Amino acid sequence: MQPNPPQPGFPQYGQQPGWPGQVAPAKPRANAVASVIAGILALLAAAMLVWFALYNVFVAAEANGHWSGITMQNLVSGTIAAVVLVVAAGFTFARRIPGVWTLFGFCVFYVVAVFVGMPLVWGTPLSAQVKWLFSFDDGDSTAMALMIVFSVLAAVAAAIAAGVKSPGKQI
Repeated sequence: MQPNPPQPGFPQYGQQPGWPGQVAPAKPRANAVASVIAGILALLAAAMLVWFALYNVFVAAEANGHWSGITMQNLVSGTIAAVVLVVAAGFTFARRIPGVWTLFGFCVFYVVAVFVGMPLVWGTPLSAQVKWLFSFDDGDSTAMALMIVFSVLAAVAAAIAAGVKSPGKQI
């Protein structure tokens, strides 16, 4: 006795959709090497954001526990940004193309936010912001400068990873 032939439209248990013998097309994935490099650089940028947030905790502790508005904003924004980068780095390590483009977008957003957004919000001249970022005199400016460097490099690697696609596994 032979089994029933597969019916078109509904796969039987253990079979892939389609006609018998047909292989489902593989989904393209991000380039493996560039994805790993982008993910590592994103994790380094996230570590710099954690450093920035912790520096603000120590600044508030030195000020007798007085939390100013800018200190609280730096703490919350640094922590949230670090978590978002870690999640996007995870999808980048998984070589998911939408995750890689998301990492690219967040990295570009963080660089633009530090260079343009913060001076606009706090009324700081752009020259003073750039001088603070790249003076490397305090821990917070060093952390932000390194975060910018790692974010730019991660964005470039993410764009390469998403642009140079590799075929996925054949199922």
